[in-house]
Amino acid sequence: MALIKNRIKEDIRHNGLPILVIVFAWFAVTLIFHRFCPMVIVTGFPCPGCGMTRALISFITLHPIRAMQYNPSYPFWIVVLIIGAYQRYVQGKSFNALKYPLLIVATITIGVYIWRLTHVFPSTEPMVYTHQNFLAFISPKYDSAVTSFFQ
Repeated sequence: MALIKNRIKEDIRHNGLPILVIVFAWFAVTLIFHRFCPMVIVTGFPCPGCGMTRALISFITLHPIRAMQYNPSYPFWIVVLIIGAYQRYVQGKSFNALKYPLLIVATITIGVYIWRLTHVFPSTEPMVYTHQNFLAFISPKYDSAVTSFFQ
C-alpha cells in the first residue's frame, strides 16, 4: 500500500503544474464561453466526447441510464481508466501498455459519435448545435447556413 501511495505522490509531483494549468484553463474557458469544448466554441457542433463529463457524473451519482443518454461510450473509458490506474499504481507499469486499448476505445467513441450525429443530432442534449460559436460570430451566414441545412 505504501508503494501505491508513493507512486501516486510521484505522479502528482511530476505532473502537478500541468494539472493545475489544465484545471485553471478549464475554469477560465468555461467562465468566458460557458462551454469547455473547443469544437463547440469554434464551430457550434458537438465533439465525440460531448456529454462525457455529464455521463461520468451521472454514473458516479448512480444514474447509469441517464449517463448512457449523455454519451454511450463512457463505460469503455471507465474500464480503460481503471486498467490504467491498476497497471500504473499497483503493478508499477508505464501507461504505454494502454496504447492499443486507448485506440480501440477512441475508435468506438468516434463510431458512437457518427451514429449520434446521424440519428440524434440536433434534437437532444448534448448533441445540439450551439448558435453562439466563433464562426457564427465572425460570419452570420455560417449560422444561417447550418441552421437551414438541419431544418
